[in-house]
Amino acid sequence: MLYVVATPIGNLEDITFRAVRTLGEVDLVAAEDTRRTAKLLTHYRISRPMVSLREHNEHRETPRLVARLAAGASVALVSDAGTPGISDPGARLVRATRDAGIRVVPIPGPSAVVAALSASGYPADRFRFLGFPPATGQARTEWFRALAREADTVVFFEAPHRIERSLSDLAEWLVNRPYTCVREVTKVHEELVDKPMSVAPIPAIGEFTIVIGPREQVPESEDALAEAVEMVEYLTNKLSTDSQLAIRRAATAFGVTERTLRKRHKLARYRREP
Repeated sequence: MLYVVATPIGNLEDITFRAVRTLGEVDLVAAEDTRRTAKLLTHYRISRPMVSLREHNEHRETPRLVARLAAGASVALVSDAGTPGISDPGARLVRATRDAGIRVVPIPGPSAVVAALSASGYPADRFRFLGFPPATGQARTEWFRALAREADTVVFFEAPHRIERSLSDLAEWLVNRPYTCVREVTKVHEELVDKPMSVAPIPAIGEFTIVIGPREQVPESEDALAEAVEMVEYLTNKLSTDSQLAIRRAATAFGVTERTLRKRHKLARYRREP
């Protein structure tokens, strides 16, 4: 059978007894990075043969692993950290294994998403996990635009070389909506910084998990609409922002609908015209 084994996301002590036992009993360990997994196995005095299963070779290696499973071998699937298949390789192998009628057993464990959520203090009865944002281009703009529309708590990952840009994008798209930037969760230099309440910088080193608090649900009011119209005017007239983009950002900032704000903005312009 195939065991999907969650491994520590930082602190090597964050592993279950069941995971250690499973890794020590299987015939083969399929690892995203055999060098990183070797350190984990050595720490727990486990010696097992390994094969690389990463994003760029999963298509090729999956049939070979399924064949070994079908022949009676037991395989543990692990990623560099956390649970395989969650923004990590492994989903293709799991699906192919199940399609072949071979049993798949999850061995749950550490999760950067759950760890960051638990320490953020934001409601987690409903939340969206969005993985990594696109690196560049229109896809990235659309990703943040969709993020700004999300009403529930949101969690996503970011790489250290893009964290400053993403924090800038969050400040632009979410305005004053609170979020927590979690750096190096469970590791020695673990750090949680609340934004925008804190102006303290966060080092662009390590792994980042961002937790965005839910949007405050308040009924549309005349005051909110008036302030939103003012923001649209400022963005379009002073900063030369596209009017549709300005309306989206102002609507998100003041908790009003884009449709209502668009009508109110047109009315305000009509009243000013001679």
